[in-house]
Amino acid sequence: MVLAKRICPPERRKALIAVSASLSSPTLSVSDPAAAFQLRISLRIAETTRPGQAVTICLNDTVFAPAHPEGGLDMLARGAAYLVSATEPGRRISLGHFRIHKARVENPASDLKDRPDTHLLTIPADGSVEVTHTLTVSRIFEHEERLAKDDVFGESWRFGLNEGYVGTTWWCWGDLRGDLANKHLSVWHEGMRPEIMPKPQVTDDWVFGCDPVELVFEDRTSDATFTFVA
Repeated sequence: MVLAKRICPPERRKALIAVSASLSSPTLSVSDPAAAFQLRISLRIAETTRPGQAVTICLNDTVFAPAHPEGGLDMLARGAAYLVSATEPGRRISLGHFRIHKARVENPASDLKDRPDTHLLTIPADGSVEVTHTLTVSRIFEHEERLAKDDVFGESWRFGLNEGYVGTTWWCWGDLRGDLANKHLSVWHEGMRPEIMPKPQVTDDWVFGCDPVELVFEDRTSDATFTFVA
């Protein structure tokens, strides 16, 4: 699912999250099918209206989501990132561009923490947090139909993040291990249309989500280039 992003006027912006992709190694061997490296994506609060306060986001359907525990399609196979030649921009390796249909869950939990398929991450008030995608040579070429590993030996390639997957559908102020540890996280968030879900009546130990439009993500990747070697 590509995120439906709307432009947020500067006066409404609550925080700006700087996103940066990097690689664990500048090279990847094509001769070893098990050879692997990591695509590392860091998130940092670059601007905020609440200095000293962390931000917690939902990772589902974004490039930040973890790999499927049972080997299902990862977010890269759903188009969240791309791989392009560093010298010929029109030359690409497809990591996959699949669409999945999720089964409807009857009576899902009201608390996001109680939903087993929901992934949450806290971005600290100071410093950054990192998510990783491990990629083998076999995985990189798994869905590529035109190029094989022997076609790219000695070439440099660059990873990029698809803008439509850099963001979130739910967020709130706070730290999962701190002030949110004993709180329930309501599915409802500001900006949600009442015909979709009216704001529920809850007790003080519940936290509502903030408007996703007001948390802006900016890709500040400077270099995520590597070379295929023997």
